[in-house]
Amino acid sequence: MRELLALYSGEVMRMRRYGIAGASMVVVVLWVLVLHYAGAGSIDMVFPLVLFADATFMSFLLIGVIMIFEKQEGATKSMLVLPIGKGGYLGAKVLATITSSVVTLVLLLIYGLAFRDLSINIPGIFAAVVLSAFAFCQVGLVITYRVRDFTQLLMSMFAFTMVFAVPTLLEFLHILQGEWITRVQYLNPTKSALNVLMAPAGHVAAADLWISAAYLTVLGIGLAWVAWRRFDAYAAKEIGG
Repeated sequence: MRELLALYSGEVMRMRRYGIAGASMVVVVLWVLVLHYAGAGSIDMVFPLVLFADATFMSFLLIGVIMIFEKQEGATKSMLVLPIGKGGYLGAKVLATITSSVVTLVLLLIYGLAFRDLSINIPGIFAAVVLSAFAFCQVGLVITYRVRDFTQLLMSMFAFTMVFAVPTLLEFLHILQGEWITRVQYLNPTKSALNVLMAPAGHVAAADLWISAAYLTVLGIGLAWVAWRRFDAYAAKEIGG
């Protein structure tokens, strides 16, 4: 635990040094503007959608950027000789990324509750953000292992968005409809994330919430195991550039 906390502190400092923390605050300002201009009525529906974008794709991108910056500094391959467990090393990165999502949530909650009369289950939305960010951090880690640079990371995220997020949003907007779509979407992590994030605002059936939460939990743990198993190969690959 002491090692994890030390590594986590280092990750937070590294996010500041890389400019990631500052960029995250800029994104928060953009989300506040989205909520501000969402209309004169309730933002109970818009609020989870903003968190959906932040807790999923921002988590995916942030952890990938951290890994790529470290690779460019030559820090990743040093893990093979340092007395640091790879579980703690990866766990600290995941924890730091989740912290970024939680900070975003807190700031948006302050705005929503103070200025827009937001009505939402606060413990529920915290749990939803942490679970979604955790699962998508693992997605980001596994995909980052397969890319060489930031450009490839962005291209991978774009491809992931087109395959998974676009159908989810089209179904949410009732543009895509049908029983077969509903069944296929149970295997879509972005759909599960949207379900757990919409649930605290009262827009998701209890059965869909528990199915989605269970799926994200199993997916996140499974991908965390894959990321842990493949880290040595990823780090060793960097020795050769």
